[in-house]
Amino acid sequence: LSDRWFVDDLSAFLADYGVVEAGRANSLAQTALLLTCPGVADLYQGTELWEHSLVDPDNRRPVDYSLRRTLLAKLTGAGVGAGLAEALALGPEGGPKLWLVHRLLRLRRERPEAFSLESGYRALAVDGPKADHAVAFCRTGGVVAVVPRLVVGLGGDWAGTTVGLPEGGWTDVFTGNTFGGSVALADLLAGFPVAVLAGR
Repeated sequence: LSDRWFVDDLSAFLADYGVVEAGRANSLAQTALLLTCPGVADLYQGTELWEHSLVDPDNRRPVDYSLRRTLLAKLTGAGVGAGLAEALALGPEGGPKLWLVHRLLRLRRERPEAFSLESGYRALAVDGPKADHAVAFCRTGGVVAVVPRLVVGLGGDWAGTTVGLPEGGWTDVFTGNTFGGSVALADLLAGFPVAVLAGR
């Protein structure tokens, strides 16, 4: 990293190919799955923001709890719309991931039946040319998760791909937007890279 030419060349590569944004989208998708799939949601302390460390012992750095408290206060001081806007504005600091963790832990507290041992799990149909780039499922108790996969291959375009939501109205816990029926993934994921919906 002391070689300025190498650092500049690597930085240009990361920017030109969208590697950082794709990595962040993958991080959000994996964390959303962690917090919505059957099983125990296990968050490693300190990973509430973007995590740039390697495995042991590199990931045993002291956690800056003060920073996390400050950022969380900024995100939760207003409603969903203002919190999302603040989270996106704090992108480089890890605001989107902290917003996701905060909102999903809150959802788990509000709807424990959707995450209990008795809660069912059902895959949802995703149709269209980019269907292989999405994972979608419903949990008994009124929770739907839709996340992207193989993000780089998407090319930033869902090409008319849709997901069929279960009957009823659904509210995205990250954006506050409401949906129902067959929904274009371009619309569902327009405000945030992943969607977790609560039934109304």
